[in-house]
Amino acid sequence: MVTWREIGFLTVGLACLLAACGRPTGDFGRAEPSYLHDTILPALGEAVAVQGRGTTVSGFPMTADEIELRDRSWNFVRAPHVRDWWLDTLVEGERTRILPILRGEGQLSPDLAQGFPRWSLPLLNPAFDASRYHRYLLSDAFISTEARWQKLISDIGADTALVPPFCDVAARVRRADVGRISAVNRQRETTTPLGAEAMARVSDNQDVMSWVWQAIGYRLTSYRFAIDHMEIETPSVALASARLAYNGLATSKCQNAPALKTVPSLPERHSRLLDAPDPFYTMPVPQK
Repeated sequence: MVTWREIGFLTVGLACLLAACGRPTGDFGRAEPSYLHDTILPALGEAVAVQGRGTTVSGFPMTADEIELRDRSWNFVRAPHVRDWWLDTLVEGERTRILPILRGEGQLSPDLAQGFPRWSLPLLNPAFDASRYHRYLLSDAFISTEARWQKLISDIGADTALVPPFCDVAARVRRADVGRISAVNRQRETTTPLGAEAMARVSDNQDVMSWVWQAIGYRLTSYRFAIDHMEIETPSVALASARLAYNGLATSKCQNAPALKTVPSLPERHSRLLDAPDPFYTMPVPQK
């Protein structure tokens, strides 16, 4: 049964989200600085996560790499078909912790189902729709068949180009987290508040990486849907280029850091994601 406290957190969180809309985005899909989105909403989200969902949140200051990791993640986790206001709003709720990370396809994480009124769940967790991007390409914004194909190829290429810099910073964060865990063990802080906060930060960093890898899987599904349908609807010699671009993104994988399963002495992970993917262990798998 949902408590009044839970309803209150939902109401406050949604009110802030509706007022804030999506996070401002600048050049190359990276987030723009914003006091509302960088300070106020994360503070609210931390309170919701701790008081409303019982999540352990680290109070450590962010390193420069951890900040860059979160900024670079924005291009991948926001709606893949440019401006989708409601999905951008939901993503911002996830980023700031006002909402737990949501999975599409009608799957609800346990903490989501327990933390919000039942009537709100379909609104908060819309099924992932692979046809959205295809419908965008068929809109009046593109006046010719070739323009649609070139937009598709350009979007896939832009995503692929952003994977290496994301992987570079993710590798630095992962290696730093391995050192952080080793220091916790060496200094025998595993059962202290300091150790708990360290593990919370490591888990949060891993969630950001997994969130991006899940989002790339969603994008691959959208791109595959568009390619397959446009091959029938509007055949073009650009099909070969589109398939080549798609394969480039689909085979992306991060390097130069240990996989999640090899991180030493990492306790059982209670991720905000279900079956969270690891960019250093798996390739981005298109969602069913």
